[in-house]
Amino acid sequence: MIYSLNPTFGDVPKIFLDTDTRINDLISKIKTSDFARSFFITGVRGSGKTVFLNAVAQKLDQDDNCYRINLINKDNLVASLTKKLAIKTEFAFQKALNNVNSITVKGINIDLNSSETEYDIVLEKILEKVKRQNKYVVVTIDEITNTEAVREFAQVFNELKGDNLPIFVLMTGLPDLILDIQTQNKLTFLLRSEKIHTLPLKNADIIAAYSSVFNCSLSVASRMAKMTGGYAFAFQLLGFLLFDQLNGKILESADLDKVSIPFQLQLFDNAYQKIFIDLSEWDRKYLLAVRGDKRLRDVVKILGKDKVFVAQYRRRAIERKLIISAGYGLVQYTLPYFDEYLKQTKDPDSAYYWGY
Repeated sequence: MIYSLNPTFGDVPKIFLDTDTRINDLISKIKTSDFARSFFITGVRGSGKTVFLNAVAQKLDQDDNCYRINLINKDNLVASLTKKLAIKTEFAFQKALNNVNSITVKGINIDLNSSETEYDIVLEKILEKVKRQNKYVVVTIDEITNTEAVREFAQVFNELKGDNLPIFVLMTGLPDLILDIQTQNKLTFLLRSEKIHTLPLKNADIIAAYSSVFNCSLSVASRMAKMTGGYAFAFQLLGFLLFDQLNGKILESADLDKVSIPFQLQLFDNAYQKIFIDLSEWDRKYLLAVRGDKRLRDVVKILGKDKVFVAQYRRRAIERKLIISAGYGLVQYTLPYFDEYLKQTKDPDSAYYWGY
């Protein structure tokens, strides 16, 4: 049996559920747009942000009219983009490049090793050349953060957009980091950027995928779908674990019992621990306080704070896609077995104990 499901963060697995055709919709927007645009792909860790970005990138790489440049979120994104784009466009236009230490674009010699090059000016010249060729540039940046390099890049992008140059930016980031970036004075243009929220996988799509891969009954596939809770990482992880468990056998309900504990532990270790660590102390306390179907008035008493204080942490948890409103002051966790993980954080005998 071939491994069709892959829980590795960022890899595009062989079975990737994009039934809403949002990848093609995004690519169509880019190809048909006559002005520069930026897009934010956002969602909780493990919800498929990077997979979505990489799937879009793979399709864009098949377009001869697209120069797709991937940037690592580090110092001087503008310089990195200019160097990579200069090399790519020169290869395309001249078919060969004997010396990549310097390039001449419109009479301007670019020393790719110099720290004094005015990269924003050079970048503009290269993009003008790209525009004359009726081509376009797509920049991809995974896990954007609020750094000086990002702020500088955003300002340069804003200038290029104003000059009507063919450049598009696709970024991924956690919901709170995106909010952090968008509230910076120098980054107000990002408020107009289009946000693409990763969505929970649809039950019917999960059932259909599992039924096809494992040739199992609908009842077993339905139970698997329930275990994943629509969480993209859980969907890949459960399937991956079952491949090892089955060893060529037909999948039965008893096999799900055997992988249940390893499945939960890997969710805890590879996703939930990181999610919980990245929260502030009061964000953690709020998530713990709402366990057991606690209403808002109950949470207020547990935390010893007023409704306004508690409400802001409720809003933050909703923005992070960790909870959803369940009506009448109640909320529900969005991630499968997250309630069990939080229970473990309160158990002194657990490896996940936090001391709250």
